[in-house]
Amino acid sequence: MNRSEVARGLFSSSYNCAQSVAAAFAGDTGIGTDLSCRMACAFGAGGGRRQGCCGAVSGALLVISLLHGRGHGGDKNDQEKSYALVREYVSRFEGAHCTIDCKKLLDGVDLLTEEGQTRYKVELMHERCLRYVADSVAFLEGVLGLEPHA
Repeated sequence: MNRSEVARGLFSSSYNCAQSVAAAFAGDTGIGTDLSCRMACAFGAGGGRRQGCCGAVSGALLVISLLHGRGHGGDKNDQEKSYALVREYVSRFEGAHCTIDCKKLLDGVDLLTEEGQTRYKVELMHERCLRYVADSVAFLEGVLGLEPHA
């Protein structure tokens, strides 16, 4: 199963967008699926359903940090490399979807309200989010120079 399939499967089985993307790269980061899901949990639906930065994007940024981020006592160049990777990744995501803002990606649906939750379900926005998750994985693989396999 490739990373995109893993991410889509996780999202379809109740994990949030951030968890799904981060966990799809668990083999690459070496931290495992459980810890990936724990670390990314709060970022789902734009951060606790606050709909800021798309959770699929946040999950990708977490992966970039884990693979290329500056650790404690690390070289400042590592930080600059991770920033450059983030800019490239975000450019690709925005190029495809015009924004990284969860609420805009979901046409203004407010996931903190009962009406918004109903609209999300009725309008099958889960399918739209599945696309964002899969695209996030593909863009991240491209930026990191990884083959699209698990």
